[in-house]
Amino acid sequence: MSQWILFANSTLAIALFVPSNKEREFPRLMATLNDLYGKKKFLVGDCWTAADCAVNAHLGYLPIFYPNEALSAYPEIQSLNERTRSNQNYRQIMGL
Repeated sequence: MSQWILFANSTLAIALFVPSNKEREFPRLMATLNDLYGKKKFLVGDCWTAADCAVNAHLGYLPIFYPNEALSAYPEIQSLNERTRSNQNYRQIMGL
């Protein structure tokens, strides 16, 4: 689980929010995560964990920071964002 949290806070965050890295890293990481979430619902085990919270929090910011970014190439990420926003645990943690 800790590997996913580290991934979210280092690799994913930098790829999504550092402009010089976004163009190169964004498509690769999004495609990989899209494929992964197409095969399983959670990153670790069979329930929502801190790993999912860490990764999903970054992915959830995509529509906010990049409202014109088309995510249609990543349908699993779109579905994940919808599931995450409706998750009561996530909503409580994020103060929504």
